[in-house]
Amino acid sequence: MDTILIKGGHIIDPENNINDEFDIIVDKGKIVKVEKDITPFAYSKVIDASNCIISPSFTDLHVHFRDPGQTYKEDIKTGSMAAVAGGFTTVVCMPNTIPAIDEPSLVRYVIEKGEEVGLCRVLPAAAVTKGRRGKQLTEMALLKDAGAVYFTDDGAPVVDSHIMRKAMEYAASLGTFVANHCEDLSLSKDGVAHEGEISAALGLPPLPPEAEETMVARDCILSIRTGAPVHICHISTKLAVEVVAWAKAMGANITAEVTPHHLYLCDDEWLDFHCKAKVSPPLREYEDIEAVRWGLSSKIIDYVATDHAPHAHHEKMLDHWNCPPGMIGLQFALPIVMELVRKDYITMKRAIEALSTEPAKKIGLKPPSIVEGEKAEFVIFNPNEPWEVTEDKILSKSKNTPLLGRKLRGKVKYTFFNGKIVYEDTSKEEFCYD
Repeated sequence: MDTILIKGGHIIDPENNINDEFDIIVDKGKIVKVEKDITPFAYSKVIDASNCIISPSFTDLHVHFRDPGQTYKEDIKTGSMAAVAGGFTTVVCMPNTIPAIDEPSLVRYVIEKGEEVGLCRVLPAAAVTKGRRGKQLTEMALLKDAGAVYFTDDGAPVVDSHIMRKAMEYAASLGTFVANHCEDLSLSKDGVAHEGEISAALGLPPLPPEAEETMVARDCILSIRTGAPVHICHISTKLAVEVVAWAKAMGANITAEVTPHHLYLCDDEWLDFHCKAKVSPPLREYEDIEAVRWGLSSKIIDYVATDHAPHAHHEKMLDHWNCPPGMIGLQFALPIVMELVRKDYITMKRAIEALSTEPAKKIGLKPPSIVEGEKAEFVIFNPNEPWEVTEDKILSKSKNTPLLGRKLRGKVKYTFFNGKIVYEDTSKEEFCYD
């Protein structure tokens, strides 16, 4: 295996309290030296990391790779390619596949397919209820033994509060947790866009924010009463953030995630009347965007998770009611979070915690470390390098994002996993960023 010298990068490793410029030598897949000003000498590869950050690679707690059953949208290979291009070397796949991941054999199938591809660590979450129908709990112990890292019916909420309570207690007894897609279906009904001025002006069926907020409140109360952990998926409203803040102050064992699109895009994306803006929960108003940014900064919101949700082009061209919600996100998380760093919402250290070390710990993994003796598992990225989102740069099988044609800043240059380079940026941008 090649010996690689990485020169001039600024290492930020929160777990090991490293925040300084160092050179790195990787030999036979392991980090063998981390020190300043290493003299280049007969290395197989020298990487110039000037102006770059070197951090532990990222962990995404919430992706959809559509395998089994809908691999025309995405498969584990193309999803893994998009992941490592975004700096992610661990991803957790949601169980809303066809069939739902509610049997141990399906858990093992996802893990084995991920290992066969070999680009990153692909781990499945298993369904809370059989068939994700919300009626009967799955055999959680068997699913966890097969390799499921947590439980969720994502894409559908666990509506029945009794079942949710039992699921939380059952998962806690196994040393894991339930994550919930918080949506009161009696309130959201056939809603398409956030209830506000934009949906009213366009005549789009409104989806009221309290559909999310009431379910977040219920899950927070269940956690307070039972002591069992609960994870709030894709939090998106100001009041939901305030409810989680209250519950944490009460001592509840609660974590929450926010998506890049809810940190960056608002409901005015609907103004061209295109379903690329349709996502669940919906894109919100500016007040909500400010709230989730504050929540991430203050650690009321614990992690950034992409909810990477690929759909085929023809599906996103359906009418507003029949078009499936969701957008891809694995390659956009870094530049969107870097925008928050540049605008002083969060520090670079906090950004890396939210993308990397903290979500890894949530699912029981030891976060990657940039210290001598460890296997190379890190990302080199330029936080300020501009790039334009075009279809050819998107490695996902699907291209469903409102960001197409836009210019972002923050680019992954190299991703290391299992001691080797699994992604290298070779593109050259030919424009000046305004």
